[in-house]
Amino acid sequence: MNRDDRVTALAEAVRVTRPGGLVVAAAISRFAGPLHFAATRRWAEPITREAPTLLTDGRSNPGIGFTMAYFHRVEELADEFEAAGLTRVTVQGIEGPEWTTAEATADAPDADVVLDHAFGIARIYGREPALLAAHLLAAGVVPGAEGGTRAG
Repeated sequence: MNRDDRVTALAEAVRVTRPGGLVVAAAISRFAGPLHFAATRRWAEPITREAPTLLTDGRSNPGIGFTMAYFHRVEELADEFEAAGLTRVTVQGIEGPEWTTAEATADAPDADVVLDHAFGIARIYGREPALLAAHLLAAGVVPGAEGGTRAG
């Protein structure tokens, strides 16, 4: 939950990885929880109360039925990788903007129409950093060797 602890963990990965090696970590997007609750029809008053806190500080209350974790913004995750000493940092989205629609319409009779609309939205907003994905995968290269990217 603490940024210093996350950066320390990444710095330890940097320490044990060969120069030029790749360090990769997964994270949960700041928006994953509320979107998941809405898509699974479980949005309720406790989530409404907790959502502003999650949005401002990335901390989730596990008492509302979601995991205890820190929820990142894309730029925060990239910043933590850089603070740990990694270079050439990239953040990729896993489960893009249409994932909630896929969940919400899984057995709906008009799922194909809704999914078609979701893909249209994804084409427009798919590169918007804040909406990149529910789950994020970040990678960075340990400095010190030119060209190599093999983890050690």
